Amino acid sequence: MNWILFYYNSLPDFPKKCPFISEKDVMYRDFFKCNPTNTGHHKYPKFETLSYDDGCHFREVGNIVKLKKKYPDIYVLFYTRHNGMNKIIGYFKVGKTFSNGNKGFKSSETVLLPKNQCIEIPYKSRGVPVSWGNSSIKPNIDKILPKVISDKKKDISDSYKSSTDKIMKILTSSKGQDKMISICEKCNDRRDCPWGKYPIEKKIKRLKELYEETDGCRDSTGEIITTKIN
Repeated sequence: MNWILFYYNSLPDFPKKCPFISEKDVMYRDFFKCNPTNTGHHKYPKFETLSYDDGCHFREVGNIVKLKKKYPDIYVLFYTRHNGMNKIIGYFKVGKTFSNGNKGFKSSETVLLPKNQCIEIPYKSRGVPVSWGNSSIKPNIDKILPKVISDKKKDISDSYKSSTDKIMKILTSSKGQDKMISICEKCNDRRDCPWGKYPIEKKIKRLKELYEETDGCRDSTGEIITTKIN
């Protein structure tokens, strides 16, 4: 099997009673850019749209678009750092590719594993191992990938999409941001929360930086949709 391993910028665990991050078994992307172990690309991967473009891993995504012509079946596996261990959280199977402005691909087959079923891997680096290379993790991934593919019933990407849509509606409106910050400030668990522990000034600034309102609309990932209104 042909595969490539990408890092997934995940959201840290939130307190169990958090009203915003309600699906505790979902490994969300880092909406708040509050995970210090991440690379900063909080918008990737996009399980909301089941797509990936060259806004992250520019060179590798370009190579995938080229390799798709040679290898019809390519899997992009995602791993993240969670509770001190690197874990496989799911995959995209590369489907239709595009090169209009950004290069990228749509997923033709997807699995997102629940947090408690993500698979630990003995890999501590932040590289981009590939099946056609000589990475030390290759034997492990060669065994893990078929196992994940054969057990699609564990996929919770639909739950991710629906719950993320609700979260993004809050984050992309000034009223939603104000309400979230107000509730966070009153939360008894905020000191144990990776987002709540930030001072209120930092929370306000961070949300404005990530989700500043514009005249355009935003899609489910927070990206601005540049459509004109006549």
